[in-house]
Amino acid sequence: MSTTLILYIVLALLGSYLIGCLQPSYLLGKAIKHVDIRDYGSGNSGATNAIRVFGFKFGMVCLLIDAAKGALAVLLVKLFLGPDVVGSEGAAILLQLCCGLCVILGHNYPFYMHFRGGKGVAASIGILLMVDWRLVLIAGIPALLVMVLSRMMSVASLTFETLCFVGLAILCFHMDFYYGILLAAFCYPAMSFWRHRSNLVRIAHGEESRLWGKGSKNTGEIPADQYEEAIEKLDEQAGVHLHHDHR
Repeated sequence: MSTTLILYIVLALLGSYLIGCLQPSYLLGKAIKHVDIRDYGSGNSGATNAIRVFGFKFGMVCLLIDAAKGALAVLLVKLFLGPDVVGSEGAAILLQLCCGLCVILGHNYPFYMHFRGGKGVAASIGILLMVDWRLVLIAGIPALLVMVLSRMMSVASLTFETLCFVGLAILCFHMDFYYGILLAAFCYPAMSFWRHRSNLVRIAHGEESRLWGKGSKNTGEIPADQYEEAIEKLDEQAGVHLHHDHR
């Protein structure tokens, strides 16, 4: 491997982290709502929290931007560091997955937000579906079904990440660098489970928030008897009104 190629790979990894640092929920929340979304709801800057706090339309815009930045990072790697440049299809897939992990690190731990970001699920969707569209069938559709049945975004997210790992383990079996691909793919659900550990505790206690219907109002991050008071106080400080009924 030439020194020039190593430099390009390092720049791709660093650039992917910087792309991941783009935080639409935080930046748009500051620009439009004039508040830090991390002071509300579950306390992170992810798209799910944006849906709960700012409303469905605002949150969906954030989700699409998060997914798009993940897809963009992988697309750039495909265009400039494809198999013909790095030497093989397996090496290219491995590099795409590693750059995707850097996007998630940027999303979860953005340097300009004191390393307090989101959970990386929406970014992972864009990354993994850009790596191989067949993951839509293997992971995307089952995850949507789980979301409809459970009404819990956390469960659907973890299902998606886990099935993507299984899917890549199957789809890339014939490639070189297979064990490297397997390790990189495993990091996606591992990081997601780590970031969702508080959700897992609430699921175990039957306290996880639902996206709609019964149990959809409280995220569990702020005790129910304190939530409205805390939100009203934050509203007074910020001078805005948020969509509390969408928590």
